[in-house]
Amino acid sequence: MKHPLLLFVIFALSISANAQTVEMTKQKKLSRKSVPPANYSGICRLGGDKYAVVSDKEKDDGYYIFKITINPTNGKLEDAERIDYKSSAATSHDKWGNSIRDIEGIAYKEKSGTIYMAGEGDGQILEYDTLGRTTGRRFEMPSCYSLNNTRPNKGLESLAYSSNTDLFWTTTESTLKNDGESADNKNKETENLLRITSFDSSLRPTAQYAYKMEQPRCANTKKRPSLLLTGVSDICALPDGRLIVMEREVYYSRKKTNSYCVTRLFAVDPSTSRKIDKDTPLSQMSPDQFMKKTEICSFTTCTNLLKRSIANYEGICLGPRLNNGRQTLILINDTQNGLKKYGVRLKEYIKVIVLPLHSV
Repeated sequence: MKHPLLLFVIFALSISANAQTVEMTKQKKLSRKSVPPANYSGICRLGGDKYAVVSDKEKDDGYYIFKITINPTNGKLEDAERIDYKSSAATSHDKWGNSIRDIEGIAYKEKSGTIYMAGEGDGQILEYDTLGRTTGRRFEMPSCYSLNNTRPNKGLESLAYSSNTDLFWTTTESTLKNDGESADNKNKETENLLRITSFDSSLRPTAQYAYKMEQPRCANTKKRPSLLLTGVSDICALPDGRLIVMEREVYYSRKKTNSYCVTRLFAVDPSTSRKIDKDTPLSQMSPDQFMKKTEICSFTTCTNLLKRSIANYEGICLGPRLNNGRQTLILINDTQNGLKKYGVRLKEYIKVIVLPLHSV
């Protein structure tokens, strides 16, 4: 028979594990010397402390190599450094001299040693090698993602891959034209409706699911924003087949103060969700056809008389597991190359989120 004290300890540890909550570490400002400003919009883990990060306004199609060190005990960011750039010459450029692809999302498939990058500018997802060169392979995109059906600067924003399911996942930032209205300055009460699509190893679409965003927080106020940006900024694929969808709302006030960004993470499970067709408008679908969402966490960054910490997080990926087995998520924000807006110069941040032990 086990000693009563030992049984009590086991019981207490069990209660503690079951009672674990999501831990959100404080966002950490990156050194401008170690990580120069850019338009960081997507991130994926290459292995160990190496990560691939894309910036959506670069002259060439490519990605940066980051070294990101996470404390293995508490999950806090210890160091981040930008160490290299892998480039594939862009075939065409916009009027500012940047690649017309406007790369927003990135994923890595370790088995084949290939990188995949989603372009908002051309509506395509291309395959690259680890030197940054295109391989000639590209995703077979459903017709609903055509540039004629996507709103300007609200197209492909996300890309994720799971080695466990061997599936890729993507969606647009906002509602496609054929699916309904898009939440913006004039339609702040609107809930964006999105199509989340999976692709297999042959880069062909396999299934599509309907996803409804939360209504913008500012919808409950009488205030009209100077600028309102809402949308899904990235997707992260969990080992168990579920997805984490990152929703964000960027609100700039007309008085140039009290502006904020709300970031919310939701878990959805494709295996328990209803597949949809590519032709029926999402605005005509019943509520039970949309994926059921479970909120993981949310946080708000802002700029006002006391704070200057507003951060628009656009990239998310799995980080390392901690010594206690808990899974980390790494988020990176887009400062539009250190833009100075409303008297505040935006700063590069990384935020680490630690999931409960048995949630992944």
